[in-house]
Amino acid sequence: TLVSPAELDFTISRRLPWEQDESPEKCEEILLLMPEYFARNGHGSQLNSYVLAAMMATYLGKAMLILDAPQKNTKYPNGSMFGCPVDAFKDKKEFDQFTGNNHKHLEMKEDFPMGMSRLLQHSTLLSRGCELSACSSFTYDSWEAIRKAQREHFLNGLPPREVNCEDGDQTQRVIPLGGEEVRQFFEAQVKPMILDETKRSEAYRWIIRLGANAHEAQVFIKLTKEADIWDFVSALMARSGIIKFQPWIARDVAQFIRQTDLPLNSGYDAIHVRRGDKLETESRQEVVAYWHSQGYDRVGQFPTNYIPFRHYLRLWDSTDCDSYWNGFQTQATTRLVYVATDDPTTVKEEIAKLPKGSDGTTIVAGCKKVKFIFAPVSEDSAFHINEGGGKVDCYVRYKRNIRAIADLMVLTKSDTFVGEFVSNWGRIIRLNRLVLNDSPLVGERKESSGKWLKKRSFNEDIEPPAFIRDFRVAFGDLISPPPGW
Repeated sequence: TLVSPAELDFTISRRLPWEQDESPEKCEEILLLMPEYFARNGHGSQLNSYVLAAMMATYLGKAMLILDAPQKNTKYPNGSMFGCPVDAFKDKKEFDQFTGNNHKHLEMKEDFPMGMSRLLQHSTLLSRGCELSACSSFTYDSWEAIRKAQREHFLNGLPPREVNCEDGDQTQRVIPLGGEEVRQFFEAQVKPMILDETKRSEAYRWIIRLGANAHEAQVFIKLTKEADIWDFVSALMARSGIIKFQPWIARDVAQFIRQTDLPLNSGYDAIHVRRGDKLETESRQEVVAYWHSQGYDRVGQFPTNYIPFRHYLRLWDSTDCDSYWNGFQTQATTRLVYVATDDPTTVKEEIAKLPKGSDGTTIVAGCKKVKFIFAPVSEDSAFHINEGGGKVDCYVRYKRNIRAIADLMVLTKSDTFVGEFVSNWGRIIRLNRLVLNDSPLVGERKESSGKWLKKRSFNEDIEPPAFIRDFRVAFGDLISPPPGW
């Protein structure tokens, strides 16, 4: 997972009723996530879609299942946008001796997971151990047709279309949704219900289903501030281990990280610099605002079409050198900063222009001992799994996949993280850096007399519902959207 094992709650199953019995009622209501439509997107988008669907399914009291596209319904050779590990091939010896340029010609294991299931182990907290019924001989194309029709329902203010599936004595009511429909459903209908203060009993049952204990559920239903609600839910989802990678992913990510220059036994900070296609879309407004703030009035005058790397470094002011970095380790120790970016060549050029100390380290805000670390250079110049579409060899795509998840893991577990919420990565990283506050005084404020009061007002010393490990926003909105958004 993206969360340390010490922070996970392994006792959840003892509190969930469907973990204690085999009652068929637990599988009557199904939210069916169909990830293929979002397969063209990057990791952050797909993981956030999964998180958002999980949040909605638990709120609505539904089991969440994943329906991956069969080979004939996906453009990706060997069945997954996340590529194919060595484990996917039927004959490992044949794989080891292969000298061609496309592994799609090798025979795959028939039962090896497809689609998103090749990346993630779907949690039983979400699935309840349920399976999708035959549903009158429904095919994948049947479900896909209904998924596509959902958009019209949401535009007209209607609830999502639901399919009644009868399989012997069992009846399932199934709502099929892709990544786009998940967002539409949440924004139009589920989000208002979650924030409705009159639905306290629904909120209590929801947060229990998501892994909270009875005390935590009582704390949650008293929260009124939207940001507090999302932080509590995010921290709970992180603790519940909603995002759990397949064993081959965990194995290959660990191996990749060992190949970096990042020591595994010392502290480090991390910066995520996302450029690429974002510069023409979501980041464009932030780039324009930045250069306007630097005195450039016209777009044609901008020195670059991106926000410079030095802007990220401003988040360490001169006081950090004494109070944080030099306090964290001895002054003689170099502080390590891991940089994850889709534009490493340019970022390295920017770093080369920064002032250097006598030992070759980079001076940042007066700190003379800062060493920047990048992931190992790959033979494949692409940085995202969606580059090249379905034509990319599945094993090459898998290596990109591992590189990206390794970066995500390193960023999430850093001491200090610098990024932004324009990128899906910033949002998924923030979720997994949140930890629930177990204080009984959550939501209360402390007066100078030392008494705690339930009354809340702006700028008071409020006990927050969750704590976040040092997270610094480089630009854009300072407040994170709902988990999975």
